[in-house]
Amino acid sequence: MEYGHWVDEQNRHNSELRNALLANVSDIELKILVEGWLSHYYSLFKIRADAAKADVFYLISGMWRTSVERFFHWIGGFQPSELLNILMPQLEPLTNQQIEEIGELQFSSRQVEDALTRGMDKLQQTVMQIMRTEVVGMEMYGFQMASALEKLEAIEGFVNQADHLREQTLQLMHRILTPRQAARGLLALGDYFHRLRALSSLWTARPRDPC
Repeated sequence: MEYGHWVDEQNRHNSELRNALLANVSDIELKILVEGWLSHYYSLFKIRADAAKADVFYLISGMWRTSVERFFHWIGGFQPSELLNILMPQLEPLTNQQIEEIGELQFSSRQVEDALTRGMDKLQQTVMQIMRTEVVGMEMYGFQMASALEKLEAIEGFVNQADHLREQTLQLMHRILTPRQAARGLLALGDYFHRLRALSSLWTARPRDPC
């Protein structure tokens, strides 16, 4: 599935959620729509896992996305703790238990995000140290390249861990929320990404001063 087709399907799921909320359908019907939306998003993680095996740098660069989407990327995708900040205003009223569970989820998400970010920074520094060392002779050059390549293989693991955190965050929010809250939250998330793509289109089409 191409990303453009995936986005079209996401827009369809968003329209279904919006219409269902406006029509005030039952929680059972909303639950089915929410699970369909989530299943569609989980399919993207499977596609991304395959893409990471083929070319992790293409995946992490986000070149298939719009420029504004890429500006907000964290290890090739959305940052879970920021996702929760987007969703929270759409979920009220929340019970005390829900507030506590979401707070715990935000805290744990930030901890994992910080650990992965530090790991990526350390990996980058390690590869830089390897590459800036001057070597003499083809044999030493070969050892240097092999060492750098071995280190770079760890990037796929970081991307997969980041995607696992993204998927886990969606799953846990689904468990915490009622079907109606989940529908409002997912619709807000879909609208947010749609606005980013719209902003990117406006940025690309903006008038520019001649050089």
